[in-house]
Amino acid sequence: MRKTLASLAWMATFTCSLCAQSLFNGGHSDAPYGFTIGYVSKDWRTDMDGRVVHENLWGEHDKRMHGMQMGFTYQPCLPIGAGIHTGLFYECYFSVSQSVRDAGYDDFTEHNLYLPIHLQWRLPITQQASISLFGGIGLNWAISGTYNERYREYIYDGYNLWAAIGFPVGGRYVEGSRIGEYQKYGQGDWPRRLNMQWEFGCHLRYKYFQLDFTYSIGDTNHEFYRGYKTRQDKLAICLSFVTNFK
Repeated sequence: MRKTLASLAWMATFTCSLCAQSLFNGGHSDAPYGFTIGYVSKDWRTDMDGRVVHENLWGEHDKRMHGMQMGFTYQPCLPIGAGIHTGLFYECYFSVSQSVRDAGYDDFTEHNLYLPIHLQWRLPITQQASISLFGGIGLNWAISGTYNERYREYIYDGYNLWAAIGFPVGGRYVEGSRIGEYQKYGQGDWPRRLNMQWEFGCHLRYKYFQLDFTYSIGDTNHEFYRGYKTRQDKLAICLSFVTNFK
């Protein structure tokens, strides 16, 4: 009986080893092209001598900005599993914060472009299923930020009508001041337009669908407070449709 069990165990191990070798040596069917859509959330973090402050764009503590991400992904891999993950994405953040309403607006919208540059390692499970781990840098560029006030079917900005056609305007709310005091990105209390971040995450793929998790730790100093570094952190959970066009 022991010899029989030992033989079965050896055969199972040998079979699994052959399958693994086959998957790692071209037996796995990659899907390097994809379209992605999902949820993103970001906040700004400042470490003040051991006291960590998390806030949104208007200085509200423990609040985040929420939005959506969509775009195209490219993730080619060598047969052994090493590869890259990149693409180009559009992000839109939408807020109805009480600070925005107190200033007489209905909502705030920010538009961004996002470029990830990651190295990845794909671990095949079956021919069309895999887990991929990745890490690298990401670049977020704020195109515009606009306060909106709705009247009938029109959207306009109460201080700058150019905002209605996409020109970048905006301002960060500071307690005791008015939101209507606009500043450009990178000046005063408005964060920098470009944010560089260190990123890591994973992809869970099954056939044509892939679930993506990404966490970003900001490296750019947005200088919300003099003498302290304020970084922009981000979380993304997305669903991708992937294919190899074959």
